[in-house]
Amino acid sequence: MKEEQERLRRRQAELERMRRLAEEKKARNEREEAERRRLEEEKAAAERRRLAQERAEAERRRRLEEEAAATTIQASFRGFKDRQAFKERKRR
Repeated sequence: MKEEQERLRRRQAELERMRRLAEEKKARNEREEAERRRLEEEKAAAERRRLAQERAEAERRRRLEEEAAATTIQASFRGFKDRQAFKERKRR
């Protein structure tokens, strides 16, 4: 009877140790998963910021190119008008 009680006590102690280890492992896994999710969110946020900056830079370049093209067109038109006026003066 005493041997059986001792065996049961040891088994309970072993089960308790196994339960503690399982709980510690679960807690560690949950912490690691939370950290992994946090890092993924930070990466995603950084990627969104990078893409937004690239889009803003592309938009800025596009506007600059449009302004340069408009300036060129305006200068060409002014030159055309000047030539037309010169031809008209010359014709008179």
